[in-house]
Amino acid sequence: MKYEKAANPHAGHRQRMRERFQKDGLDHFQQHEILELLLFYALPRVNTNAIAHELIQQFHSLSGVLDADVLELKQVHGISENAAVFLKMIPAVCRQYQLDKMREHLVLDSTQSILDYGKAQFSGVEEERVLLMCLSESLELQHCETISKGNTQSALLDIHAVVACAIRMRSRQVILAHNHPHAAAEFSDADLFATQRLRQVLRSMEIILLDHIVIGKSGDAVSMRQLMGWTD
Repeated sequence: MKYEKAANPHAGHRQRMRERFQKDGLDHFQQHEILELLLFYALPRVNTNAIAHELIQQFHSLSGVLDADVLELKQVHGISENAAVFLKMIPAVCRQYQLDKMREHLVLDSTQSILDYGKAQFSGVEEERVLLMCLSESLELQHCETISKGNTQSALLDIHAVVACAIRMRSRQVILAHNHPHAAAEFSDADLFATQRLRQVLRSMEIILLDHIVIGKSGDAVSMRQLMGWTD
């Protein structure tokens, strides 16, 4: 007697997932399903459903997975180095996508536009950075440069680096920005003191510090110009 081979209930699963995404996007995907779909392209012959569930269990959320470093990801059973690097690339690619969409003829003529650009610059960045934005006379962004990485307090005191960048770019209007990747957006007393000192030095060179913003870990943002009521 011949027995028919039982149909594999998982046959075509990947194709169905891809078709579902193409039809409706990711809005109705659960977090583990998004990871499962992503991992199709890093682990082509592996059941990524179980791995996706384990990633969520380990790091608690999709953002937690994507914020984890490569070594942490590789500790999850089934995650190869290629898969870990692939997942780690996703926030960086999203950041570059956001910046590229904003880059052409970007005018920073309002607090909201400055905060929006700052959020895009620091999206997915896990280390503390200090950025200087150099603007034209019409407030169009000419250049954005990382002044320093690591310890924000000491970086803010590096007035020479700020001045050198502004002079090199021939910019008379600049904006300072830094991030708190592991804390809320708020200015310390040291931030306020260092910024006031920097404003004085720049003003003596006929360079205006238009604002100093800080971006927090959850995308919250604060403008020192608004906080302190700057009028120039």
